[in-house]
Amino acid sequence: MQRFALALVATLALSFTSAQTIVDIAAGNDDFSTLVTAVTAAGLVDVLSGDGPFTVFAPTDAAFAALPAGALDAVLADADLLTAVLTYHVVSGDVRAADVVTLSKARTVQGEWLAVSAADGVMVDGANVVATDIVADNGVIHVVDSVLLPKAVLAALSGQTLPRGASFLTMPDTAGVGVTGTASIIDLGNGRTNVQVILDGTPAGGNHPIHFHTGRCGSAGGVVIPLPNIDGDTGRTSVTLDVPFEWIVGAPHALMVHLAPDQMATIVTCADVGID
Repeated sequence: MQRFALALVATLALSFTSAQTIVDIAAGNDDFSTLVTAVTAAGLVDVLSGDGPFTVFAPTDAAFAALPAGALDAVLADADLLTAVLTYHVVSGDVRAADVVTLSKARTVQGEWLAVSAADGVMVDGANVVATDIVADNGVIHVVDSVLLPKAVLAALSGQTLPRGASFLTMPDTAGVGVTGTASIIDLGNGRTNVQVILDGTPAGGNHPIHFHTGRCGSAGGVVIPLPNIDGDTGRTSVTLDVPFEWIVGAPHALMVHLAPDQMATIVTCADVGID
């Protein structure tokens, strides 16, 4: 991957010694042929050739080829979906690599928010940023190795409904210890979300770790969003997260409560969140 990034930057540096627009740069590189086709089909060439500035997270042809079977054809066949996908890759302003690594989110021209992480290399909505700061007359390009799909588009492609504004969950007794409850996930706007969990039957006298994990309760992956521990006496926790609501509910997550900090393998209750 590192060799690809270095080769791509070298190619661009040699091919575009004079300043050009974002569209000019993309059109002059074979790795972006699918992206250019999509931008042309959506009628966005003039927009992305305008004054800007724009920051574009540009997927390569390989990234488009890695989409699930039929997904690209479905998007290309629907003008609204295509425009939503492409504008989800664009952020207003000139956001350089040094700026990206300081962010936890970025609002797209499409309207939804990208989740940004620099914990293990720079990632945008789970896609790796493999080349940065390709400067154009009207902005900058960063290359990503996956196509970024807005949560509303993911829902449309999968035939699911993306929750809007709030999501309310029932939390069942998972470990057979009598812990049940409810959770509310409420969109506060501006990329902020309130999460409140109220449990019955929590063992008193201790705190119970709670997190959003990737995946589903029966096959959850790693922690993606830690929450404040649930108090054993009150059975409650409430927090406002600097995380977009649509990012939480737009992908499969497991809201998981552990028995104790030293007994993390025991899950007392868990609820599935978001679309698959």
